[in-house]
Amino acid sequence: MGSNNQKLVSIGIPFFNSEMFLANAINSVINQTYIHWELFLIDDGSNDKSLEIAKEFEIGDTRIKVLSDGKNLGLPARLNQLSQLASGKYYARMDADDMMHPERLAIQVNYLIENNEVDLLGTGLIAIDNKNNITGIRKGTFMKNFTLQQVLTTTWCVHPTITGKSEWFKNNPYDERMKRAQDYELWMRTVEQSNFVRLERPLLFYREASTPSLIKYFKSTQYSLKIFQKNRKKIGNLNMIKMSLIKIIKLSIYFLLSLFNATDKLIQRRSVTILERDKRSYQSILDKIK
Repeated sequence: MGSNNQKLVSIGIPFFNSEMFLANAINSVINQTYIHWELFLIDDGSNDKSLEIAKEFEIGDTRIKVLSDGKNLGLPARLNQLSQLASGKYYARMDADDMMHPERLAIQVNYLIENNEVDLLGTGLIAIDNKNNITGIRKGTFMKNFTLQQVLTTTWCVHPTITGKSEWFKNNPYDERMKRAQDYELWMRTVEQSNFVRLERPLLFYREASTPSLIKYFKSTQYSLKIFQKNRKKIGNLNMIKMSLIKIIKLSIYFLLSLFNATDKLIQRRSVTILERDKRSYQSILDKIK
């Protein structure tokens, strides 16, 4: 990567009661081929061993910094805190239950350097379960210059795959009132003044199985409806009604499937089946991170 090694990347991981997966997430950062990074770990009032685990890593690596104030402020507040702490040229999003592909930072930083007009860069992902077994893949077609309509109707990227300009994150804070779907609200608010790009290559091991629950799905739907209402002038009343109905129908389907403990079927539909040779290759990479 040559001179790329001179570009500091700030990585932010907020965590709350994440003792089961946090060490895996941190190890995946330590195992990056790109080594010029700093990692901020912010505790959001955990009452398990998460903070203890984070501090053990801090002792062993001077690039890792742990912050804890004992409060539970919620994810969007912590995300804003992390972006303000970033001192690197670039900032990488990360969740406490996911793992980075070893080449994630190297590939994303190289692309951002070669394409300075890009603000945010997302990628595809490899879906994993709670036992770190690979269950599918979401490559995501390469796209650039996303429009409001595309952000409105598609998942332009999964939040923790994003690396972008630190200055962009500092200038575009998350709405701290949005306890769920805060990323969706941010994309809709900023896409017309920003340059979003998605790479096809999957560079994040994404723990699909740990995210869904009926309560979370209901809250996400509730906040999505608020986002549509908030942006009704921008997206138009017809679009607002259409997208609201789609969200309500999806919630109804999720509710019915939850009655039969069959919500995994929805999770599986998000990913495509991975070729056996690719699955073995990615599993080998994953096993080395643990």
